[in-house]
Amino acid sequence: MKVESTVLKGVLIIETDCFGDNRGWFTESYNKERFAKYGLDTDFVQDNHSYSTQKGVLRGIHFQNNPKAQSKLVRCTKGKILDVVVDLRKGSDTYKKWIAVELSEQNRKQIFIPKGYGHGFVTLTDNVELQYKVDEYYSKECDRSIKYNDPELGINWGVENPILSEKDGNAPYLKDSDCNFSIKVLVTGVNGQLGYDVVLRLKELGIDVIGVDVNDFDITDEIQTVQNILTIKPDVVVHCAAYTAVDKAEEERYKCYSVNTVGTRNIALACKEIDAKMVYISTDYVFDGKGVEPFDENHDTCPINYYGFTKAEGEKIVDEILNKYFIVRTSWVFGINGNNFIKTMLKLSETKDTLKVVNDQYGSPTYTKDLAELICDMIQTNKYGVYHGTNEGYCSWYELAVEIFKISGKDVNVIPVPSEEYPTKAVRPKNSRLSKGNLDANNFKRLPDWKDAVKRYIDSLSEV
Repeated sequence: MKVESTVLKGVLIIETDCFGDNRGWFTESYNKERFAKYGLDTDFVQDNHSYSTQKGVLRGIHFQNNPKAQSKLVRCTKGKILDVVVDLRKGSDTYKKWIAVELSEQNRKQIFIPKGYGHGFVTLTDNVELQYKVDEYYSKECDRSIKYNDPELGINWGVENPILSEKDGNAPYLKDSDCNFSIKVLVTGVNGQLGYDVVLRLKELGIDVIGVDVNDFDITDEIQTVQNILTIKPDVVVHCAAYTAVDKAEEERYKCYSVNTVGTRNIALACKEIDAKMVYISTDYVFDGKGVEPFDENHDTCPINYYGFTKAEGEKIVDEILNKYFIVRTSWVFGINGNNFIKTMLKLSETKDTLKVVNDQYGSPTYTKDLAELICDMIQTNKYGVYHGTNEGYCSWYELAVEIFKISGKDVNVIPVPSEEYPTKAVRPKNSRLSKGNLDANNFKRLPDWKDAVKRYIDSLSEV
């Protein structure tokens, strides 16, 4: 048995073994056990059979909406057809793309079409019979069609005036359809600043998303993690969960390593098993902070504290296990759902009229709402690699504090001090500038300037 992948995820072309002699031939067109070994563990519930009298008959593009979406196993048992499959899953990197495969009684090829795709075919001979299995019963309420010549899809059927049913002839364009397919995204760390905003952004885009946190399953437990992810079966995992207590990490090394490194490994293993993309959120702390030039994406990691070490190890693990991944390094994040430097400064301003703030550590404050938009753009592509995702521009913590009080109208005297006057258990990099060459090279939009981001964030706090 030969199973061939296509550019559309999960769409497979199948050729079963065929045994011939002087009488003719024999093949097992479907064997549940054997198909399952190739990942086709589908519980089919209905067999359909169509007959088309003439060459040029076009049926499609057909599908059933959720919750009655169908997977199909299609074969042509008489004559010849051009079978077309189109990706209707919003958020997919092949959304609106299509493939065409010739199926005939001679080649005995079959095509497996998972849920989320539209299907149609045009007959290339007279007297065509098509048979296909489905894993969901017919539902009149969920039955849908899309116009076969939708210019947004641009399908080349190879016929100018196909013979259509009245229903197919009057089908809507995709843009006017209520098609409800999308990819499924799993977001870890949903109760954190970034995870919270990634889930919000995906919901805005109409993409199916499930947010999980430590109460749902323990990512440091390999069995729990793999079982949960295999059950959810996402197309993408955005791994935002992390141990981020930078100073405590110097003492809680086992805990920090378990979450940031072992946990990341467990998630990557699950992604590999189900061929899911993974987004790993990393940090500027993977660099040593020496010099004044921005670190580019290909610079060797060289962390100077334990937290940075565990995140750098996480990057290496993702790279070793997976091919389909995005590593996104960010810095100085602030978002609605959690504590951060901006909230701390605003809180201190209620009781202090003078504050000392470090002025020799430079980086880019990053609004998680902006970063979430970038991540959600990335996952809809296959432009895998390492990226730096921060708001534009650089500043010191002192300059950030001054800007916070300026925007919020707080009368606080901010005194710049060197790092030595504010000792911490974990050494901080003094240069957290990150370059964005890979964003530009892959046509991803850079995030807005950090001052703009801070103003929008402080404005949003007053709306909460």
